[in-house]
Amino acid sequence: MTNRNMGSFFHGILFLVGSTILLPGEWIQAQSKESDLEREVRVPLARTGGGGLLVEDFESTPLGELPSGWYNRDFTVQITSPEESYKYRYEVVEEAGNRFLFYNHTDAHHMNFPLGRRTNLHLEQTPILSWKWRVNKLPENASEMDDKRNDAAASIYVVFDMGKVAFFKKVPKSIRYTWSSTLPKGHESSLFFGNQKIVVVESGVQHLGMWKTFRRNVAEDYRRLFGEEAPERPLAILILSDGNSTGSVAEAAYDDIIFYPDSMVDE
Repeated sequence: MTNRNMGSFFHGILFLVGSTILLPGEWIQAQSKESDLEREVRVPLARTGGGGLLVEDFESTPLGELPSGWYNRDFTVQITSPEESYKYRYEVVEEAGNRFLFYNHTDAHHMNFPLGRRTNLHLEQTPILSWKWRVNKLPENASEMDDKRNDAAASIYVVFDMGKVAFFKKVPKSIRYTWSSTLPKGHESSLFFGNQKIVVVESGVQHLGMWKTFRRNVAEDYRRLFGEEAPERPLAILILSDGNSTGSVAEAAYDDIIFYPDSMVDE
């Protein structure tokens, strides 16, 4: 996925907070859509063991299908809708009785799970974001810092409220946790006028084919990366696997995306 395409992502995510920077006709249309979508994204996150709040475990999704409750990158339509679903190369599969999200392709399409109106989510209480990845194939020679090679086998974005002005528009702040093909584990950098922070939580081929659990204190990461306190809750979580910039295939699996209290230990 090129950084150029991220521009339209920023434009779309603005809708999540009812921004009025859209052109008048677009803004009126967005407001009418918002009233319909509000009812769908206010459902509280389900409680799990250990005081967690479940974003997604894919267990209720029929095999071979996309999970419900997820939207396209621009938060205009659910990815399960007929006009949208054909674009997505993700599907839910099952192994040993466990269901998870699987990707094996090159195309770049974000899956967007809105959080901004989930009133039982408070980063102060549940700041630890936990998830599982199993990466089987990395996009060849990809680098999140090079627009011509900006692919990743697996990424999870945590998207927040407005950041600095860029080209007369405010853009959302985000932290992108990624399994990089070439950048070393622990690498951190910034894009988009400092509004997107890249955090490499795994790198290279050493752990290919293995399920790995990742836990990040999102509130602490936000404070350290942006130099200010984190908002009460993120606007959304986005998933992206892609190989379109390098023209290569990425293969990855996602599972058990959960917010936990800060008694959880980072990895």
